[in-house]
Amino acid sequence: MLRPHLLQSMVGLTTCDQHGEKQEFFCEENQRLLCDSCLLALEHKDHQVLPLEIDADKHKVNLQETLTFLQKKEEELKMALDTVKREKTRFKESTYSLKRSIISEYGKMHQFLWDEEYQYIQKLKQESRDNLAELEENKAKLSQQIQNLQRLSFKIEENLDKPPLEMLQDTKGTLERNEELLLQEPEYASPVLTTCYITCLREMLMSFQRDITLDPESANPHLILSEDLKSVQYGSVPQDLPDNKERFNYTLAVLGAQTFTSGKHYWEVEVGDKTEWEVGICKDSVSRKGRISSSSEDVTILAGFKSGNNFFLWDLQSGFYLCQPIHKVGIFLDYEKGHIAFYEATERSLIYSLSNIGFEGPLRPYFSPCLPNEESIPGSLIICPISNHQRDVHDADYKG
Repeated sequence: MLRPHLLQSMVGLTTCDQHGEKQEFFCEENQRLLCDSCLLALEHKDHQVLPLEIDADKHKVNLQETLTFLQKKEEELKMALDTVKREKTRFKESTYSLKRSIISEYGKMHQFLWDEEYQYIQKLKQESRDNLAELEENKAKLSQQIQNLQRLSFKIEENLDKPPLEMLQDTKGTLERNEELLLQEPEYASPVLTTCYITCLREMLMSFQRDITLDPESANPHLILSEDLKSVQYGSVPQDLPDNKERFNYTLAVLGAQTFTSGKHYWEVEVGDKTEWEVGICKDSVSRKGRISSSSEDVTILAGFKSGNNFFLWDLQSGFYLCQPIHKVGIFLDYEKGHIAFYEATERSLIYSLSNIGFEGPLRPYFSPCLPNEESIPGSLIICPISNHQRDVHDADYKG
């Protein structure tokens, strides 16, 4: 601001246009040059006015101080810039080092899981060979028994054509010699494959856990739901409920309140010591009236039931088969890949899975405590609660 005035003072003072006098003073408030007559004007009465050279020297000192301060700030910023450059280089090196460490650690896990997978496959192959050998031996034994029975039948047929005395004599000996054969009962081989604990399986599945609740509008009148809509059990006396279109009127089932049209989802159901139950997934469009077949295309379920001292599972792949009792079932759905899987959640092992299913429309969780019989143990199907951590992750996913 002073620069033009200072330049003017170097080549000679300017003349006031109003009074024709040299302008030797500078007004701080108005930021303009003044002559002696201008100083007497009322507008500059209380203003700070100094001779131009003195005012310029004062500002020169201030400017020099400011310049020194700016130079110091510049040096500080240059030092900060050098620090940032070094930090950038260090950060890039740290990132590269961490990346290599992550790759190395996951490589260990991958190798461990590959080794575990290989061991399980080898174990499965050996169990398969042993079971097939047992079945072949059982088959050969049954075939031999059939041949022995056929020979005995042939002998008896021959005796029937003999004279009475000869027939009586031969029949007694034939029956005595084949008494053991007549008492033999068929022996059936029941091959069983051991389940394999899969490392980190449940931890992986729990990252997709959903907070499932029951839909009271779909519940069969015989089904009693808990207040928190997390468990269901059978009641012998039907409740007085409206027969709305969403309600099952024959099948003892209730659906989850949540519907899925995309994404990956996982939930667990505590079946406890119940002797019969069904859990799984069904189409939202499943018929709620009349009987639903477990083999219907509208439902994909895993069923468990106890008969005597044996426990059996039923699924679409294998039908009925002998199994160890299950207390907690995990259900996983990958909508885009058309994949459904059932897990023994306690032992962290796969029960069975289906892939490449062409899903169309919304899907919902399916629950049935089944109709109890004389051997049934009463109890509830309980949806396992979602952990607080998973709830936070789930909420963050939805906000994202």
